Amino acid sequence: MRAESMSMRSLSLTVIYLLLLGFGMTFLVGCGTSPSTVVTVDKVQDPPKVNSSQNATSVQGDPAEAIPTTATISVGDLDAAITANKGWQLIDIREAREFATGHIKMALNRPMGDLENNLAQISKDKNIVLIDLNGTRAQTAWHVLVEKGYDQNKVKVLTGGMLQWRGIVSSAGSGSSGKANGGDSADTPKPEAQEMVGGC
Repeated sequence: MRAESMSMRSLSLTVIYLLLLGFGMTFLVGCGTSPSTVVTVDKVQDPPKVNSSQNATSVQGDPAEAIPTTATISVGDLDAAITANKGWQLIDIREAREFATGHIKMALNRPMGDLENNLAQISKDKNIVLIDLNGTRAQTAWHVLVEKGYDQNKVKVLTGGMLQWRGIVSSAGSGSSGKANGGDSADTPKPEAQEMVGGC
């Protein structure tokens, strides 16, 4: 009787063990990466491409055409232009929630999704600097503005976007930070670039 009881107990434990092992394997396999997951991530990371045959900006799978190197401006050059009060129009194309977490002083928020509806607020007579989180969306915005008749020599994209601005300018204590923004020293990080959230 005791041997039969031990045999049943052993069999029950074996069945439970196998069930747990089966469930565990199911979860392990379910947590792996699949090709569809990789494709989805790649599509999200690709910059949108402007389709000039449509009135609005549409997103397609391929990266946007490269912009000329003369259409970019470095963080240092932009900082110098702001310090020299060159009167450039700074257009931050991030979403309002991103803009609210930190932006460059005097930048106007004109989100990429609504850019074409705000063209009347973007001067064709001034030099324009397009700003986003990392420079990707700004390249698409550059194409939109040029296709809408803006002089490609007057429209620039901030290289590296707000991530670059925050990393280089805030830590460098440039001329546009410090006392000009209410700080006590040139080493004080710029308040308009202290907080950031994700995005492109």
